[in-house]
Amino acid sequence: MRILLLNYEFPPLGGGGGVACFDVARHLAKRHHVDVVTTGFEGVPSFELRDGVRIHRVPVLARKHRETATKLSMLMYLPAAVRTVLQLSRTQPYDVMNTWFAVPTGPVGALLSRLLGLPNLLTLVGGDLYDPSKRMSPHRSAPMRAAVRWVLRSATSVTAISSDTMARARDYFGFSRAIEVIQLGVDRPEFSPAERTDLGLSDDKFYVVSVGRLVPRKAFADLIAAMVAIDAAEVELLIVGEGPERGRLESLAERLGVANRVHLMGLLSEERKYQLLAASDVFALTSMHEGFGLVFLEAMHCGLPIVATDEGGQRDILEDGKTGFLVQPGDVAAVAAKIAWLRERPEECRLLGLHNRKRASLFSAARCAEAYEELMVSVCRDFRR
Repeated sequence: MRILLLNYEFPPLGGGGGVACFDVARHLAKRHHVDVVTTGFEGVPSFELRDGVRIHRVPVLARKHRETATKLSMLMYLPAAVRTVLQLSRTQPYDVMNTWFAVPTGPVGALLSRLLGLPNLLTLVGGDLYDPSKRMSPHRSAPMRAAVRWVLRSATSVTAISSDTMARARDYFGFSRAIEVIQLGVDRPEFSPAERTDLGLSDDKFYVVSVGRLVPRKAFADLIAAMVAIDAAEVELLIVGEGPERGRLESLAERLGVANRVHLMGLLSEERKYQLLAASDVFALTSMHEGFGLVFLEAMHCGLPIVATDEGGQRDILEDGKTGFLVQPGDVAAVAAKIAWLRERPEECRLLGLHNRKRASLFSAARCAEAYEELMVSVCRDFRR
């Protein structure tokens, strides 16, 4: 098949939605022709052939950070992406299109589906429907709700990355047609293990590690506050990621008196990220909501017990008492208590980690791509009947 993927964010831009899209694309590219049309950024090539995937990056204005988009940059992506796809389709028509995010990418897929007569598989990612940290989240804004409903109705087929995302489409947007849940996955990482001392860590510390963009939805402030509640010099927090909240989080750690125990590691290579995960003791993430949470699988592959909030798609992969602990968003005391409990029980940590390695293997990127491939074949067949 000739497959067109549309996603306004794609590595090295954005977060988990882009990473998951690339994982699907690179596995599909082993058997099919795959083009991706996404947003450009200064210093990133406008065209790149990576793992068999042809990546076309369209120019936009006003995008200042790789981690987050601006409203203007998202709006500019729409006409630029349509123009680029129309040019690409002149050489050889596509068989199927897969559009990631109902907004802002969704309108591009809906329009191109009509213009090119292409079946459009829409992937709902989570934040395109519901983000409790944003005043203008689609579920709160009447114009945005109308736009999402139109995109949903226009799609040939709709898939969601988690049961939670599917439920949000039903509850907030009244979408009653079939939605197929295709959960994301992470292939078993390959990296060279590193000693703690090689990573600048101490052998006598208990390290809580977290990974994510430094944005309000991730609620890293709650995790920093939990360090105060734990009040143990040997417990330290490592946060891997970058974003607009960095300055505020650094100031918060200083104000709370835990700056010496909270380390903002910034962006790391995949190799170094996995080395850090493997060298840590517990993975924790206190986000307000997750569409799915690829980072949980990454940590589970490294044998870590998980402390996470019980709000979002992570409930498809995490289970309280079996993968670690789930707490309510904003419950700093519970987060601190669960981390302290695990620190006092190294054998329980080890057993939870062994269980998590096995469970993570059930959610591979290859399996996810196979499910997309099967759905694309079915959508193409039904579309042309």
